[in-house]
Order: sequence, then C-alpha cells, then structure tokens
Amino acid sequence: MAIGRSLARPAAVMVTAVLVPACLAATARRPDAEPRPRPAGLLGVRWRTVLNDQGAMQARPGECASGVVVRDKLIIGSRAAAVVGVDAATGRVDWTTPVSGGLDSQARFDEARGHVYLGTDDGALYAVDPSGGAVRWSYRSKGSIEQAVEIGNGAVYSATAADRVFALDAGTGKWLWQYERESPEGFTIAGHAGPRLRGGHLLSGFSDGYLVALDHRSGEVVWARSLASASNQFVDVDATPTIAGDGVFVSSYSGGLYALDPRDGSVRWRLAVVGVGTVSLHGRHLYFAAPREGLHATDLNGNVMWRQGLSEAGDLSPPIVVQRYLVFSGSRAGLFVVDRATGTLAEIFNPGRGICGAPAVDPRGDRLYVLANGGALYALDLASP
Repeated sequence: MAIGRSLARPAAVMVTAVLVPACLAATARRPDAEPRPRPAGLLGVRWRTVLNDQGAMQARPGECASGVVVRDKLIIGSRAAAVVGVDAATGRVDWTTPVSGGLDSQARFDEARGHVYLGTDDGALYAVDPSGGAVRWSYRSKGSIEQAVEIGNGAVYSATAADRVFALDAGTGKWLWQYERESPEGFTIAGHAGPRLRGGHLLSGFSDGYLVALDHRSGEVVWARSLASASNQFVDVDATPTIAGDGVFVSSYSGGLYALDPRDGSVRWRLAVVGVGTVSLHGRHLYFAAPREGLHATDLNGNVMWRQGLSEAGDLSPPIVVQRYLVFSGSRAGLFVVDRATGTLAEIFNPGRGICGAPAVDPRGDRLYVLANGGALYALDLASP
C-alpha cells in the first residue's frame, strides 16, 4: 500500500501571486472560467486543449504525465490510455495512438532513433513515432512506469514501481537484462526513481532504501548503498539520481538529501530534509523541493543558500531551470515560477484543480506545456526577464 506525500488541502483557483513572507497576495478566477492571455505578468495562456475531460463531479482528478517537444509537436500521454501528438503552436491534436493503460510518465525523445518513449500505469513501455504516432515497438514489464527512461550505449533503461529495472535494445525493444529488489513489507511512499547512467554504471533507487549501481551491459550489481540509516520508516529512494562531476546527489524520503561518491556509494554529506524529490543541477547550485519544508537552493557542499515555504502545494515535481527561474508543479496548487537567485515566488498558474505533472519546456525556453489535473493541456508563454 502506498501513501501520498502531502496532507495539504486542495486549492481551486487560478492565481497570479507575488510572495511576501508567510502569505500570498492573490487575485482569483472562478474554477470554471476560461483562462485568457494576460498582458502583464510572466505567464500568458497561448492555447488550451482538452485531452481527457475529468468532469466537474470527479472528486480527485489527476493527470501526472509530462510531454516532450519534438520539432513542431508536443508528444504526451494521459490517463485516457492514449498518446497524442499536438501541434505545439496551435494546440491542434494531429494524431492519437491508443495504448494499453493510462499514462503518468515523463516522455523522452531518442534523437538518434527518432522515436519517443512513454511508460504506462500497467507496466508497458512504448516507442512511438512522433511524426504520426505509429508504435515502433512495445515491451511489457511488472509495475507502473512513471519516470523518464535513460538512453545510452544502444539501450534504453527503465524502472518500475515494482522495484524492477530493465534494459532493452533501443532500436528493437528486445529484452537485454533486468534487476529487481524485494519490496519492503508495510507502507511505502507512492512513486519510484528513474535510472541514470554514469559511465559504465546505471544508478537507480528502490523502496527498501537502497541506491544501487549496476553494470550497464549485464545488470550485475557493482555496489549498493543503504540510505535508510537515518530512519526505519519511509526509507524509499524515489528520487532519480543527479550526476554532477565526481558526485552523485540522491535522496531517501525520510533520510533527506545525500551526496555520494560514485565509485563506491560512500556518503560525503547528508542534509536532513524530509521528502526531498529529484534534485536539479545548474552550475554549482542544487535545487530541490519537499512538500513540508518547501523549495531549497544549496551549493554542492550542501550549504543552504535559501529556502522558500510552499504551504498547501501538494506533491511537487522537481524544479526545472528556465531562464532565470525555477518552474515546477504542485498537485494541489498549480504551476510555480520562482526566481532561482532569491527563491522569491513570481507567479502561480492554477486552472482550478492543480497540476501534478512536470512542465515540458520548449527548446527556446519561452513556452511551457502543462497537463492540468482536470485533463486540459495548456501552452503558457513565459516572458523573458
């Protein structure tokens, strides 16, 4: 049984806000009102397209998929058990491909082979042609696939919520190897880590509190490090590892953020923040969010530069660096835009039911695409500083 990461109450408004300590000054729009472009502010709605109408009567709607921009199209899945190709400029749905289950995964584009990988809630991984939606190959595993795959060495690597990591031939989908750990008894935190390559090692976290380095060719264990020593409860390593030079940054839910030596997994330092998600790296700065303790910026030695509280935001996606900002989603509060130098909240976009999935960023860095929990897909123009 899995539990969520937040006990916050849901928000139900569309908000533009500037943060002052411990409070928000906001203007609200009715949840059923049509969003319109705004002449002032950072975010403006370019277009809106409904992919999966959740209905006003559904108590807890949710859409956690994240798309990827490939040339002139956004490729994204939804819980309607379909992958769509959407014209990135207009929001027109150009093609729809049914799949075996709902999608909450992050799409990933394989530039070398020209297809997009997406995982489903019933454990299937699809390689899809972004131009017309044809399925090039698919593979069925055990456990839902929610994180982006890793690509390298002619293979695609994926992880599932059943504590399994597997490798496939990227061109054909042929099975190469798999590795799995026994899930602990009792309660665990919802979600799972994605895999990350570093040289010849594939790093991935598991719900028993271990980060494991696997040989990328065979799946054999190179080293395994328990990050559960700080607690015996909710030890899950659900954050995808982040690589920075000669360091690996990863977190366990109860243990906080760890800096590890990639050669053997030994711990260099730990920052005790409960619920740390996947860390983003920009220059010599680390950025991460935790539902109870908010958004953080640290240096590579774990020294906190600033921290910003995010009351009642819900589950948080990893912060993404876009221009001078950090952009991330809160499942109850919507899309946040924060100044990454100071942690000041510049704006929130909430179409009424929050946003679970991470935003996709246009390669130019001036447009964001987010699938809201109610099932509508939004293109948001981000003003340049």
